[in-house]
Amino acid sequence: MTPVFKSTFSIGKSILTLDKESKEGGADSIIEICKENSIGSLVLVEDSMTGFVTAHNRCQEEDIALVFGLRITCCNDINENDNSDHKIVIFAKNDEGCRLLYKIYSYAHTRKGKVDFAFLNNIWTNDVELVIPFYDSFIFNNNLYLKKCIPDFSDISPTFWVERNNLPFDTLLERKVIKFSKSLERPVRLVKSIFYKNKDDVEALQTYKILCNRNFGKAATLSSPRLEHFGSKEFCFESYLESKNERDAS
Repeated sequence: MTPVFKSTFSIGKSILTLDKESKEGGADSIIEICKENSIGSLVLVEDSMTGFVTAHNRCQEEDIALVFGLRITCCNDINENDNSDHKIVIFAKNDEGCRLLYKIYSYAHTRKGKVDFAFLNNIWTNDVELVIPFYDSFIFNNNLYLKKCIPDFSDISPTFWVERNNLPFDTLLERKVIKFSKSLERPVRLVKSIFYKNKDDVEALQTYKILCNRNFGKAATLSSPRLEHFGSKEFCFESYLESKNERDAS
């Protein structure tokens, strides 16, 4: 199982920082977690490129290898409003891959934050890798929301991620992912998304998400947060360690 971190540079998604150290009584640092647990390679997936330079510099200072991925919205056709939005993750393998990530990110920002597979297939190189995340992917949306997301992997060979976070649909979704990946003869990797350090921190993340998602006329509260699929305390490093220890003991 691979821990996949996200930082506060992804607004409203994580309460973990890229600071050198955790703040006493405050936010926990991904860099410190890596150092304390001898994690030599940091897999970091962000919703923008704004934190890339900070992550790169911090990892260089601490002799940690950075594996950086951009989580972005993809659709069937950028020119159509067909309700086919879903998430993909694109990883840079090298310097050329980083430049391509910036190109993809810039392109999306001129088109309502989206890309489509026609664009991706046209610019794709071996300097980047496509990952289909477990949540909010085309498989997730097609099966849970009955959407019609139709991926085009003509020039792209994706890897599929599976997660186990005790959400009620995890088992069903895992079966769907494995079935689809087998049809393409593509690998499946078990990962753990990490947005906070300990299970007790889940209320802090919930509060942060509420503050970031405020809308006029929709006063979300801790008792009624109005957050979809926020029914698990497993998206944390504590849960990752528990799973890792169980697997090591078996």
